[in-house]
Amino acid sequence: MKLRRRKFLHLAAGATALSSVARFAWAQSPPTSAGGTVRVATGLLAMWQSTAWLGAEADLFKKRGIDMTLPAIGVGGPEAAAGLIRSDWEFAHTGSVPVAEEVLKGRDIVILAMPTLDFPKSFVMTRKGITQLAQLAGKKVGVLTETGQTSVATRITIEKAGATAIYLPLIKFDRIYAALASGEIDAGALPIDLRFTGQVRYGWNAFPVDSFDGPSIFATTRKLVTSHRELVMNVMQGFVETIHLFKTRPDIAVPLLQGYLKIEDRKAVEELHAFHVPVFQKAPRPSFPGMQALREVVVAKYPAAVSLKESDIADSSFIDELERSGFLDRLYAADNK
Repeated sequence: MKLRRRKFLHLAAGATALSSVARFAWAQSPPTSAGGTVRVATGLLAMWQSTAWLGAEADLFKKRGIDMTLPAIGVGGPEAAAGLIRSDWEFAHTGSVPVAEEVLKGRDIVILAMPTLDFPKSFVMTRKGITQLAQLAGKKVGVLTETGQTSVATRITIEKAGATAIYLPLIKFDRIYAALASGEIDAGALPIDLRFTGQVRYGWNAFPVDSFDGPSIFATTRKLVTSHRELVMNVMQGFVETIHLFKTRPDIAVPLLQGYLKIEDRKAVEELHAFHVPVFQKAPRPSFPGMQALREVVVAKYPAAVSLKESDIADSSFIDELERSGFLDRLYAADNK
């Protein structure tokens, strides 16, 4: 069977990355006994919610005795949070809004980490002929879900421009992208991962989505923290090791993420990676300088949100312990040798 040149080069690059992965993973700390099988979901298929997938693919969790799988990728923030509560999976990359809403419903979910600083990661992309958001009045706009964090922010951004649009939940970014390309919708909420591709290929216009709270988060349940704290700590060690790999080893991260994001243009992935490197945090401690904005987003639906506190939705003890123990400093010290 003959392989097309592009596919062959892609496979060859992947093989080189995997070879580097094996050397990198096992050069870190040795395997631990606090392992087991864990499942992770992501709300979005995006670089800033790729940490668990990248760590699993790079064997950073495996060498810790953790068999990590991702049965649900890009399912939307609310579903990622809801599945965590249903015990469909043990961890989730999602947004702070779905977590806050579930906590206000009295359900068990807690934020362990914020992998990135806040940054303009979502955009309203419009057809070439639509040069202002005000032109979206009565037009069709593709969003992930009706109530997810990205979708709510998209609606607020468009409403601030004075337009009332029609919102169509399409569940996945690739569906939004395809619908906008085919003309089925007039605009769509897309991540920075797809912004540049759409601009180059179709001449779409990009408008940053107004951010009303913090960046995406990594969550579990308080029940799991209580019953299997050692396992959760082991996962969090692998998590920060993956951030370290992302920030320091583009030779490994870029080819793996190119396959994950399904972007053919290697240069585009390299630029995306370079953009994200400074926003990924060495110590991904959950913090909410925009806590009041988060309360305001959910208070109309959940009046109890007026008294919502950081401690109600987040547990920073794992990142605190990793920093206090010197784990993070040791991890990054090798880069300076």
